[in-house]
Amino acid sequence: MNRIKDKIMENPFAAKFLSNTGWLVFDKIFHMALSLWVTREMARYLGVENYGILNYGLAFVEIFTIVCKLGIDGILVNEIIRKKDQAGELLGTTTVLRLLSSLLSLVITGIFVWILNPGKMLILAVTLIQSVSLLFVAFDTLDFYFQSRLQSKYTAIARSISYPLVCLLRLVFIYAKRNVTWFGWATVLDALTIAIVLFYFYRKENCPKISFSWETAKYLLKHSYHFILVNLLVTIYTQMDKLMVGGLGNQWEVGIYTSGMTIANLWIFVPNAIIDSGRPLIMSRKAAGDEKEYQSRLGLLCIGIIWISILAGIFFSIAGKFVIWIIYGEEYMASVPVLLLLIWSRLFSLIGLVRSMWMLCEGYEKYIKYFIGLGALINLILNTLLIPQYGAVGAAVATLATEVISSFLATGCYKKTRPFFWMLLRAAVFRRK
Repeated sequence: MNRIKDKIMENPFAAKFLSNTGWLVFDKIFHMALSLWVTREMARYLGVENYGILNYGLAFVEIFTIVCKLGIDGILVNEIIRKKDQAGELLGTTTVLRLLSSLLSLVITGIFVWILNPGKMLILAVTLIQSVSLLFVAFDTLDFYFQSRLQSKYTAIARSISYPLVCLLRLVFIYAKRNVTWFGWATVLDALTIAIVLFYFYRKENCPKISFSWETAKYLLKHSYHFILVNLLVTIYTQMDKLMVGGLGNQWEVGIYTSGMTIANLWIFVPNAIIDSGRPLIMSRKAAGDEKEYQSRLGLLCIGIIWISILAGIFFSIAGKFVIWIIYGEEYMASVPVLLLLIWSRLFSLIGLVRSMWMLCEGYEKYIKYFIGLGALINLILNTLLIPQYGAVGAAVATLATEVISSFLATGCYKKTRPFFWMLLRAAVFRRK
């Protein structure tokens, strides 16, 4: 172990990567530990139907959060790495653009929910309350500056402060026996606290002065519109299940589907932390023209993501029933088949994230939308066919099939992305190249 430690410390990239990943993993473990307990209490207190209403409204918020981000996430870290002297201008311009889009999204969210759920005032109220959090999404921009410098500890600290406050608020509502609308305010508190803490650390660390530029705004929008469409399509077909289950089924089915999805996503913080930490290291090698090291790091990332996902899939396939019972209780046992399907869809969704990063590095970002568009179309067709007959389980089947086709099989069908497809197959047998 000492020899391994010495070897890591000799490599500044490895040491910084592990340190940054460690902070991200700590953040998620802390978040998960609280989430398991509080979600258990909240889900049992609200019951399946009200829990479904809360998550149905949150699905709309997730979709419009992506609209608010304007697709700039996909290029911001890369732009900051390439243009360090313009970091403040990039961050400030992005923040202003997102504030404007958040205000518009807040209005559109209310209109959509009203049209899709006429006369259902409870659903409208819960969704609009949660939608207020969109106004604070703009300040997530600061996180990308910390990512570019492998200083994700600040984001981890922000989330470690916000989530206990959110959990405390939810427990107070449970103790006070409040109705489901009150729980929507917890989403707002989470976003607000993270924004305040991130801004505090940004100022404390004497980071670049934030400014706005119309030229930079035009540049960012020109280069990010591929990603806004891609991210919107991804979010639509990941959240489409909840919306269509609610529309073609009922809120009880939404609660069952959401509980299965929540458990399927419990572990995903580990690969996400690895991807977030690996992104600047991989992109920096590509930007420097070091193709050999770039390919090596990318191959290593694929190996890690694939095998962590396989191990998680095996674990939850064996222990899923017990996990559902211990967290949600007997009332939610219908979500076990949903979990067993969705846990394997996570492998392919993570492959899609790495593929998007690779395509950005290779300059193929404009093609990403075709893969995601294919996924959204498949998901829509399968949901329409399966949900009326099989409810939440049908939605889970649609999600798994969609991820396999759009994130993996389609990659091998297109000439430009076939090299990455072969890289994935090599990674599955522990080969970098």
